[in-house]
Amino acid sequence: MDQPHKIVAELIKISEHADAFKHGNEDFFDELNITEVHCIHWIGSLDHANVTKVSVEMGMTRGAISKICKKLLQKNLIESYQEPENNKNIYFRVAEGGKKIFEAHKITHNRAFGEKLNIVGRYDEDEQAVILRFLMDINAWLKLALKNSTQITATESKAQEV
Repeated sequence: MDQPHKIVAELIKISEHADAFKHGNEDFFDELNITEVHCIHWIGSLDHANVTKVSVEMGMTRGAISKICKKLLQKNLIESYQEPENNKNIYFRVAEGGKKIFEAHKITHNRAFGEKLNIVGRYDEDEQAVILRFLMDINAWLKLALKNSTQITATESKAQEV
């Protein structure tokens, strides 16, 4: 992947990490928050999507993805399946009810990606290298902050149980 594409990909990661800090009040489609929409996106984009693959792509825990998938299953936006030769693994695919959301998000995502790529193209290669390094540093920091936030919440929850 060339440098301008890496920069835009890092910008998108920042946006997705920032969504994790919101309170879920930001509706996108049919009373879904943006994290649920992104989960549908990855389920529709990955080959044999499962909780582990989606959690890696979204930078979230498997437990969080499991909860999101359970909601999406209940809303008939995704469906689960198993391969005949392996009954152990559970996979997901976009159900008929989720295809409208998947397609609309893909169009929106591609348009936004192109717009950001045009902006990044205004910088020379050396400037893009600095921008990319900066964005990667920000993403690493956000990932650590999110991990620490999750650990603090879990600790506080356990303390309240006592």
